[in-house]
Amino acid sequence: MRNNTNKISRPPVNLNTKLFLIFIISLIVSVLTFFLFIFMNPQFENIRDQQVKQQKEEEDIRKLLVQLTHTFEEKHINLEDVDSIASTITPITDDYPSLGFLIANAKGDVLFHSNNKKIKNTNIQYLLKQKLAAESTDNESVHAQYSSSISLLSLQDDIGYLIIEGPSFEPTFNPTKYIYQVYIGLGCSVLVFFILFLLCTRPITRYIKQIEEGISRIVNKDWTYSIPVKGKNELSSLAKNINWMTEQLRERFERERQVEQAKNELITNLSHDLRTPLTSIIGYVRLVKDGQYQNQQELEQYIQTTYNISLKFKNLLDELFEYTKLSLSDVDMHLQEVNLGGVLYQLVGEYTPIFEDRELDVEVKIPDEPIFISVDIEKMIRVLDNLFSNAEKYSHESGNIEVTLHSTRTQAIISISNTTDHIEAEELKNLFDRFYRMDKSRSSKVAGSGIGLSIAKRIVELHGGKIWAESENNKVKIQIALPLHHNIKEK
Repeated sequence: MRNNTNKISRPPVNLNTKLFLIFIISLIVSVLTFFLFIFMNPQFENIRDQQVKQQKEEEDIRKLLVQLTHTFEEKHINLEDVDSIASTITPITDDYPSLGFLIANAKGDVLFHSNNKKIKNTNIQYLLKQKLAAESTDNESVHAQYSSSISLLSLQDDIGYLIIEGPSFEPTFNPTKYIYQVYIGLGCSVLVFFILFLLCTRPITRYIKQIEEGISRIVNKDWTYSIPVKGKNELSSLAKNINWMTEQLRERFERERQVEQAKNELITNLSHDLRTPLTSIIGYVRLVKDGQYQNQQELEQYIQTTYNISLKFKNLLDELFEYTKLSLSDVDMHLQEVNLGGVLYQLVGEYTPIFEDRELDVEVKIPDEPIFISVDIEKMIRVLDNLFSNAEKYSHESGNIEVTLHSTRTQAIISISNTTDHIEAEELKNLFDRFYRMDKSRSSKVAGSGIGLSIAKRIVELHGGKIWAESENNKVKIQIALPLHHNIKEK
């Protein structure tokens, strides 16, 4: 019998781990989607573009500031000469209309300014303080609030300031629109999570559905169906175990069907085999009862015939009872170590007078070395006795019977052959079936119930062995292979 524990498989991959990894991957992808969606907001893009543009403008203003400072110093312009200052700056203001230009003396008095509205309202003292504070602390955040650039002028022993002011940087950031964008990004990331999670778990759920459908078919007694085994996890292990369980159910159903069929055959054959001798007994008893006999000698003949048929009837019932006991699942086995060669020698010696009475030649080939085997000796003698009896009954007159014994590394093999009519291969297959006899009408002159070989087969199988028949020309050979070492436990 197969070991059930070997069929329960263990999954090499934990399904919980796989689902956890799918969850983590889906979560990571959804979070990345959220941040990608947020940072791709056009508002951030506009702010970045404005910052780049502002930095470029500030760089241009600084270059222009240095250029103007050098120009004033090279021309040695006096701060009181407003016309010279204006003639120097005016061409530049035409080229840079968005910029405001202002020149002030050391006291902060404005000497010149362009027509830019913002530069007209500039507080020089406050601007100088903020500029000095930003430079002393190197605070870029303070400096970034101002688009004004200031340069110190040294002109003919006078000190002044050149101020160029560009357009202020005012980010166009809309909080309401940004929050709306966040909500949309959050919704998209959640949607991505569920879609990705469902797509990754779809093969698992589909496989679970397939297993469920398979179980439904098995419940409806479709035991030929086998659930496909996919992957190496708890589900594939479950599928394997369900398939194994289905196979067990199928085999059990087949066994039960065979038992039911065998039971029906047993009743049919038993009725046939018991009716014949019982009819004969009733017939002879009726003759005696009605006094339908001519003399005492005929009466004694009727009684003797009735007695012989009764013995045959009893033997048939005994064999049926023995076969029924051997067919049970809990047959008692009393094993003991015996020398198989010695047992064969003993049985051949007991049958020798019977063989000689029919002028049968007996040839024995048993090795001198003992072959020890663990068997239920009473049951095994029943097998050998049955085979010797069959060989004697079915052998041709003055035929030959050969008994051999040899062993391999794992088995002891007994062979008993006799000369008889040729048996076809199809009949050899049925030779060990219950009630099977070579004469299909069961009217053979050879006495027998037809279950002796079935009993022998059952006993051999209880010992973990095998029995089979071979036929060549007019010679039939029955062989028994018994394991030398097996794990049959005595019950």
